[in-house]
Amino acid sequence: MHGSPQTAHRVGQTIPARITIGVTGHRKLQDAPALARQVGVTSERVRQLLSPLSSTPVMFSVLSPLAEGADRLVVQEVLNFPASRLEVVLPLEKGDYVQDFATPDSKTEFAELLSRARRVKQLPPAASRNEAYTQAGRYVVDHCDVLIAMWDGRPAAGQGGTAEIVRYARETRCPLFWIHTADAAEITEELGRGLELRPYRYLDEYNSESVDPGEVERCAQDQYQVLLRQAENQELENLRAVCEPLLPHYARADILALRYQHLYMKAGSLIYLLAAAAVAVAAVQALFWPEQPSIVLIEVVLMAAVLGILWLGRRQRWHAKWIDYRFLAERFRSALFLALAGLEALPLRPPRHLSLAYSSKDWMVAAFSSVWGQIPRLNRLLAPFEPLRRFVLQAWIEDQLLYHEGTMKRHGGRHRRLVYAGNFLFAMTFVVALLHSMPFGSHRFHNVLAFVAIVSPAVGAALGALRTHREYLRNASRSAEMARHLEELKAKMKAADSPERFLPLMREAEETMLHENEDWRVVVRFHELEPAA
Repeated sequence: MHGSPQTAHRVGQTIPARITIGVTGHRKLQDAPALARQVGVTSERVRQLLSPLSSTPVMFSVLSPLAEGADRLVVQEVLNFPASRLEVVLPLEKGDYVQDFATPDSKTEFAELLSRARRVKQLPPAASRNEAYTQAGRYVVDHCDVLIAMWDGRPAAGQGGTAEIVRYARETRCPLFWIHTADAAEITEELGRGLELRPYRYLDEYNSESVDPGEVERCAQDQYQVLLRQAENQELENLRAVCEPLLPHYARADILALRYQHLYMKAGSLIYLLAAAAVAVAAVQALFWPEQPSIVLIEVVLMAAVLGILWLGRRQRWHAKWIDYRFLAERFRSALFLALAGLEALPLRPPRHLSLAYSSKDWMVAAFSSVWGQIPRLNRLLAPFEPLRRFVLQAWIEDQLLYHEGTMKRHGGRHRRLVYAGNFLFAMTFVVALLHSMPFGSHRFHNVLAFVAIVSPAVGAALGALRTHREYLRNASRSAEMARHLEELKAKMKAADSPERFLPLMREAEETMLHENEDWRVVVRFHELEPAA
């Protein structure tokens, strides 16, 4: 196993906006060719609604139960679009469901379409068959961006019918395109809440970020070489195939996350430094040159600089980009190990206690899903079990363990140093104030003491604000706790002697790391740049 992934042709790739088209409709259709043409018209209309995206191609997924008639017609038309993909929701167990299909040809068509699905969701058992179909229809509405309904406009003949699902879509304000089956030339557009453009605008912003392709390629190749060394003599022939589609995306997200982290951190430090400097200027003018009020203009300039940094940081979203791009990079990195193990990266929904971290509708969740969907469907281990276990332990679990141990020490050290500096400044202020109160020394000497007594608390406050803003102590504690969890997982993984025992532990590892990232996002998302008080 030699060489490096061929990233040169990949680094310029953008992440497409993947729109999920849901479908509901009648099983028996008149003039199917005309209805099929209207599906194409509707799809192009959806693209038109997303036309503000300048750097992001629009691709489609279609979500369907694959019933006869409208379900399959819409699926077949949408799959004609480049890079489109199919997701299926089954209302009943497959063997039971096919009993509803009238002919052997229909059953064959169902099986062929099902084999093309990127993901199949089996819904839990319902109280009745009709209830199962209602449940599937509602699932489609809840999980699509737009719904295509092929409907004659009449009330539902029974539970779970098209009219009932259309009514539910209207109640939830799901964007609806109603293709009239009685008159195929007519399409009624009910945009409801409308296509949620904001997440796609953020994706478009990500795609339009300026990054040197050579830097992305070098970063991807460097990471690949690290993984290659960790996989030495472990028979992971598929490592390269897994790295090629994922590492360039990881590298780009990582580069951008570091870029905006540095901008955000430097801006925060500069704001507190400038605020302390403004206090120092005011003190110097009042104590040493009271006859020169124009010196105070320097303080005005310093405060204007603070406002300028705040304006620039918020306008360019340094803080939001840092945490969003970091989230995306870490998802790509974890996905590499899941892919090698033949595991699917499951849709994300944060637990309730971490619901402030992100929404399942956030752009980076959709961006990851879009990239992951381009990877060939996974249904088996892509590496022998024992080499895979050793590689995952070293390259993923131990690597993350070392990272969190280092973060714990680094942040803990910074917290202690800032506390010591603050304590020193407090003590110095106390001593200086005491000396200033004593009747000895020249007037100038007392002015110097007054200057130190005024500026030292300002510097101490800036250091305290910086310590609070960076959450050094909390982040050190979080990393210590994460290291403990990873040690426990590492021990379990070492003891796992079969894929059946090991693969669930990989899922647990991914969940643990994801929840840690969610907790981190909750901590830092409210630490926007603010003027120093």
